[in-house]
Amino acid sequence: MLDSIRSKVITSGQLAEIRSNHIDKTIVFCTGCYDILQSGHAVFFSQCKQFGDILVVGIGRDEIIAELKGPGRPVNPENNRLYLVASMQDVDYAVLNDKRLSSGKIDFYEVMQKLRPDIFILNDDDTGIKEKRDLCDTVGTRIEFVSRVVPPELEPTSTTRIIDRINFAYRAPLRIDFAGGWTDVPYIMGDKLGYVSNITISPLIELKNGKFNFSGYPRGSGLSTSTAVKLLEMISSKAYNSDSKNLAGIGEDLFNLENTELNWAIGRQDQYSIVFGGFNCFEFGKTYAKRLDIEVPIEHLEEFKKNLLLLHTGISRNAQSAVEQVYQNHKTPTGQDALDQLSAYGREFALAMQKKDFIRCAEIMERNFRAQIQLASASSNENLDNMYAVAQKNGLIGGKIAGAGGGGAFIFYCEDTERLKNAMKKEFVDCFEIDFDFHYKDIKKLNKV
Repeated sequence: MLDSIRSKVITSGQLAEIRSNHIDKTIVFCTGCYDILQSGHAVFFSQCKQFGDILVVGIGRDEIIAELKGPGRPVNPENNRLYLVASMQDVDYAVLNDKRLSSGKIDFYEVMQKLRPDIFILNDDDTGIKEKRDLCDTVGTRIEFVSRVVPPELEPTSTTRIIDRINFAYRAPLRIDFAGGWTDVPYIMGDKLGYVSNITISPLIELKNGKFNFSGYPRGSGLSTSTAVKLLEMISSKAYNSDSKNLAGIGEDLFNLENTELNWAIGRQDQYSIVFGGFNCFEFGKTYAKRLDIEVPIEHLEEFKKNLLLLHTGISRNAQSAVEQVYQNHKTPTGQDALDQLSAYGREFALAMQKKDFIRCAEIMERNFRAQIQLASASSNENLDNMYAVAQKNGLIGGKIAGAGGGGAFIFYCEDTERLKNAMKKEFVDCFEIDFDFHYKDIKKLNKV
């Protein structure tokens, strides 16, 4: 069987012989990369063969495809592609194209000169038609065009789409909560409204081939890793139809999923933040969440980020202790006062960011942290208080612990992040910086679902 394929593989030096041996036949020539041979190529070869008796196919060389397509291409080496094309029923001969690229992205100038085919076939959406037509006029070849057609029994595809699917991973951001946390929990808010300002960040968490890539984030950092994992499991499930859902619907499904699986009530901010993406201020009621119409330019956010330091404390977060205290304290006068403060800070932060009042944003973060501690003393501890005090002595303007607290990561706002980072790492050897960027895509756009 391999011999029958080998007999159809020719070199550039044999092209003139092919022409002379088939002087009374109509020779058809077409060319391409054929990096990953797929159904569209089979249809194209069938279309080409209908124009004549002998079909010769030119295959682009590795270095030419890399130049045209970019890094990572071709996926398959040239000889593999050559033999695969030669194995196709409608192909009579397969040959590697020229080793150089000519004007008009033509890598088959010498092949055409030697073969002098009767007909050269192009797709009707091809580019560089003028240069190819000039080449055909030079060698006495007629150009014919065919349309890209997909038989009804096949699905449309392309090499690029196949590569994308092979490399596909479901991705989700994490989030930084700036102000308002706890007021998104229906159990503790009752009939009161809560407001939370937050933003999503990258690097992204990935789910590929059943395995998670946490992009170097430490677990228990207070950045909502667990919710990102649940979201990826949900949207990747064959039983879940993301296409039929809007962002709020996906966020609510995720909220319900996590509430069902956990034996203590949780809030909505993590789910909605990660699903909606970007900077948001959400209003939370007993049965709903909605994004407030407080638009903040990306330019404001990016400028604000320049003075942010996300610093892991080196202390694993123990959110359960804080949660238990919140449930114990939320109905007390002190707890109610703390929740009222947190709710107000959640909305005030977004308004301050909209006005580009970054100092006010930093002050709100700090006041929010103090209200967290008022609600649940386990939000901080002696070590964290000490770290915050040292940060204040080294340029900190304002900041807070991420999430429920008790450890994990601090988000700090200061004028000199390098100075603050170096001072903190010198004083606390276990702490480390988490590199991040703000992320602005929602979960549907990010995963094309």
